[in-house]
Amino acid sequence: MRGTAGSVRTVATLSGPVSGGRVEGLSMPLQARWYARAVEVNPGCTPVSFARIALSSLVVNGDRLELCPVGPAMLRWNAGALSGGIRTSKPALEGRIGDSPLHFSADMAQLELAASQFALTNAAIRLGTDTPTRLDIGALTGSYRSNLGGNFEGLGGRIGAVPLLLSEGKGAWSFEHGDLSLKGGFTLADTETPARFEPLASRDATLSLHDGKITARAGLVAPKQQLPVGTVDVSHDLESGTGQALLDIPGIAFHTDGLQPSDLTRLTYGVIADVDGLVAGSGRFAWNSAGVTSTGRFTATDIDLAAAFGPVQGLTTRLDFTDLLGLRTAPGQTASVRVVNPGVPVRDGLVRYELLDATRVRVEAGRWPFAGGELVLDPTVLDFGEKGERRLTFHVKGVDAALFLKEMAFDNLDATGVFDGTLPMIFDANGGRIEGGELHARAGGHIAYVGEVTRNDVGLWGNMAFQALKSLNYRNLAIRMNGPLAGEMITDISFSGISQGKGTRSNFLIRRLAKLPFVFNVRISAPFRQLLDSAQSWYDPSRLIERNLPALIEEQNRAEEAAKQTVQPRESAPVP
Repeated sequence: MRGTAGSVRTVATLSGPVSGGRVEGLSMPLQARWYARAVEVNPGCTPVSFARIALSSLVVNGDRLELCPVGPAMLRWNAGALSGGIRTSKPALEGRIGDSPLHFSADMAQLELAASQFALTNAAIRLGTDTPTRLDIGALTGSYRSNLGGNFEGLGGRIGAVPLLLSEGKGAWSFEHGDLSLKGGFTLADTETPARFEPLASRDATLSLHDGKITARAGLVAPKQQLPVGTVDVSHDLESGTGQALLDIPGIAFHTDGLQPSDLTRLTYGVIADVDGLVAGSGRFAWNSAGVTSTGRFTATDIDLAAAFGPVQGLTTRLDFTDLLGLRTAPGQTASVRVVNPGVPVRDGLVRYELLDATRVRVEAGRWPFAGGELVLDPTVLDFGEKGERRLTFHVKGVDAALFLKEMAFDNLDATGVFDGTLPMIFDANGGRIEGGELHARAGGHIAYVGEVTRNDVGLWGNMAFQALKSLNYRNLAIRMNGPLAGEMITDISFSGISQGKGTRSNFLIRRLAKLPFVFNVRISAPFRQLLDSAQSWYDPSRLIERNLPALIEEQNRAEEAAKQTVQPRESAPVP
């Protein structure tokens, strides 16, 4: 010591209570110097050690850190003003919360005395052993002047083995009376590859840590449309590593010009589109040291959508999930379908099914009433995760010919009989097709063409065929179909029978010949979804007129306009 300047070296040790906890065996070398009206403590880097630090349920094991000053010294007092600070690089600490092991690390930690502020960058917290809960923080700032609290950003993490990833967290935090509270927003994503759902955002999340227990609540939003999806409530015990998350989705309204399932999950790409209807439900996720379980119940009400096999209207179903994360249900789920139209509309169907996972559906049975009989779907497994073929085999049972013609609006045909058959359908990347489809009459019947024959010059045998079709008892009738649903379908129709001769206007020979059995073989090549319309146009010319008259009129108008432009009046020659 010399005049008004001097220095001293010592070691400070501390054990005892601090706010909400206790410090044991804290030891730190001190180097103080003073001159004029200023005092500086520890102008260089100094090691600090401690035996134990306890704060509420948090316990930090003994360790040693290298602390360096912020500015000229860790503490500086000059003319009544306090300045200085402490920083450390790459700190790594071990401890526990309750009985759960804790590991903490960061790139940098800094404390500024004058501003009563501190900051952490790239901090990482790990809780647990086998599948630890992890929390990463890009930047955390705080103040201890009045209440302990501040802001955070770049927060991310995952609770144990729960396959959900938190990221882009940003907000405010506070620590008071041993309790930690956070408020802010984050993004929630799936950890699986490929992801089972699109990332969801939350802007109103809250989290609290009290006595080693975490409770959190967040509203979830579809980021693309910024529409609410539902809420999730989380509870987790750090000591035991057990917890649960309760998901509540009061109702997601899908619209063709708004939110679509593809905005929430990529699993619907190439499977369904143009969805319109309401989906609601709830789920429960639970976890412990043994793993994660998840259950849930969801309902889809009056859904309209477009599928690979055609439009669907009025789909209603309830799904009881035995594994919500894996998208697995119990067997025997049922769905009612008001209308499905793969080319021929079928109504009021009932399908029984089971979801095997995110991309596979086991169809247990399907049944639709159809023209006095029924349409039955064979059991099958549909894999929407593969690009290969998906096969559906439908059986037509007991269809009444008269009701079928009425259903298809064939007004100029009358028929009786009962039909059975099989329609194998195959769907792949190129669309859907029928291979080896067949319908057969059970035991014959009657068929009659009641429309007008407009062709006069059809010859002897043509006239005989038309007259026979006015009333014919057939012994057998078969319809065979092959081809794509969206392309040229080949339909072969064959039937044979005896004409009843009603309305036949012919001579004695023709009437005798007409009593012989007739065999009709008809081949139709047309797009399947236009096949019925084409068939009706054969015996209803008004349909052709309605469809083609506007184009004919437009073509005629263009021709007349061209003629007007071509014919111009000639100029008169001058009289000599």
